[in-house]
Amino acid sequence: MVTGEEQVHRHLDQHEVRYLQFAFRWMNNLLMREVPLHCTIRLWDTYQSEPDGFSHFHLYVCAAFLVRWRKEILEERDFQELLLFLQNLPTAHWGNEDISLLLAEAYRLKFAFADAPNHYKK
Repeated sequence: MVTGEEQVHRHLDQHEVRYLQFAFRWMNNLLMREVPLHCTIRLWDTYQSEPDGFSHFHLYVCAAFLVRWRKEILEERDFQELLLFLQNLPTAHWGNEDISLLLAEAYRLKFAFADAPNHYKK
C-alpha cells in the first residue's frame, strides 16, 4: 500500500522535481517567506520551545508542508507548474488556525518517526 507521502515523493520524482529546488529556500529562510509574519512568529515560538530547537523540528514542519499541500501537488502535471506551486504556496491569508494545524501535523510526523533515527541518514 502506497502512503500519501510516498505518492507525493513519486509524483515529484516522476516530474524530475528535486527537493533542493524548493526546499533550500524553506530550510535557508526557516519558512519566513512562505507564511505571513504573524504565522512566522507563532512558528518560531514553537521552535524555541522544542528541546532540539530549530535543528530537528524544522525538518518535520517542512514535511508537514508537503503533507498539507499533497492534493494540490498531485494535481500539478508538469515540472514547471510543480516548482512554481512549491515556491509560491498559497499561504498569504493564513491565520493562527492554519499554522496551528501545520504544527500539529509536524508533531505527528515527529512522534511517528521518533523511534526511527536512521530516517535522517537517507
